[in-house]
Amino acid sequence: SRPSFELAPWRWQNLGLLSVCLLEAMPKQEVGSTKWLGNKMKAKGLQKLRWYCQMCQKQCRDENGFKCHRMSDGHQRQMQLFVQDPNRFMDDFSQEFEKGFMQLMSHSYRAQRVLANTVYCDFISNRHHTHMNSTIWVTLSNFVQYLGRTNQCTIDKTPKGWYISYVDNTPEAKMRAAAQAAMEHGEMTAEQRHAKELARQIEECKKEGGFQESEFTELQRKEGDAPIAFSMASSSSSGEAAKAAAAAKAAAAAAAAKKGNVLAEAFAEHEDSKPKDGGEKRKMSAVEQIRMEHEAAKRQKVDDPDSPSDSPSGSEPWLAAGLVVKVMHQELAGGKYYRKKGKVEKVRQQFTADVRMVETKDLIRLDQEMLETVIPNVGKVVLVVKGSHKGKKATMRAVDFEGFCVSVELEDGTVMEGLRYDEVCKVERSEE
Repeated sequence: SRPSFELAPWRWQNLGLLSVCLLEAMPKQEVGSTKWLGNKMKAKGLQKLRWYCQMCQKQCRDENGFKCHRMSDGHQRQMQLFVQDPNRFMDDFSQEFEKGFMQLMSHSYRAQRVLANTVYCDFISNRHHTHMNSTIWVTLSNFVQYLGRTNQCTIDKTPKGWYISYVDNTPEAKMRAAAQAAMEHGEMTAEQRHAKELARQIEECKKEGGFQESEFTELQRKEGDAPIAFSMASSSSSGEAAKAAAAAKAAAAAAAAKKGNVLAEAFAEHEDSKPKDGGEKRKMSAVEQIRMEHEAAKRQKVDDPDSPSDSPSGSEPWLAAGLVVKVMHQELAGGKYYRKKGKVEKVRQQFTADVRMVETKDLIRLDQEMLETVIPNVGKVVLVVKGSHKGKKATMRAVDFEGFCVSVELEDGTVMEGLRYDEVCKVERSEE
């Protein structure tokens, strides 16, 4: 006969009591023990995202632990609640994620443009954060674009990724911005407001297509053309000032004509030959008057060399090709060439030269009265432009800043001291 392995009921009861006793007899982990330290180290820091349950807010350490958690009764009850209304849970998790992310932006990255992934890594460093896989956004790019659409951040896509900047939409920030704008508007002058309004009108015309950019063309004038004169309407006070200025200009022109200015006579003959509409005499500009006076003074100096000169440096011609000079005319081209250096390329009629500017490479024709000599450093080559040794090259030896003079050594070894600044000039390196 076959033996029976069935146990009596009292034996099953004793076996159950034995199991309970064994479980109760197992000692717990002591604080500071090796097992306790191992469990603490495993639980420290971030774990893998795929082993996290957002509904239960429980982080598992491995695949087996996550599987056991999913089979537990607590997880099953939470999933039953989620199935009843999934949209409500997704919206709640999305709001928590958005709130935590924007709170981190406002506290740590309030006034800077930062990479979105940098903020996200800082946000998930908290192990109890709301995970993105439980929200309505699948990727970080979708969440960043959502922030841009809702005007919570200013977004910018670059090859490195999405950059975001925090936008402060609080009532206090709006009040501060309004107060700042009011203060700037109060400090704005009338000219600035006019310029701003003009710029706004130009932008509107550009959008409507009715604005055309100005095209600048070169002024072409023929030999013998009359100088350009402007006549502008003005008030009674400005009209009287204009008449006084016109009378002064006419007196200066008459004085220059009396000295035998050929250029002034040619302009007068040209104006007399032209038909006059209103019967009024043409007004000369200030530049024309200065040019006429310079021409008259130079011709008088050439005709009568014994007469004393009015200027301290005299009217002796000192220009020569290869010199480095400095422009001292403040009104020329609106002051564009004032105190700028240039090289004399060609001398015309002793007192006029073609100067090539060093910076802009422009070629302009200037009178020597508008130019000034350049004093180089000690040891550089200069040219004596005035005096008995005019036209000879020398080497700069010393500069007397108090006496406004220099000492040079000629090529033959002669040392000359006490030369004024206008008696020597720097020579271009290519000419050395």
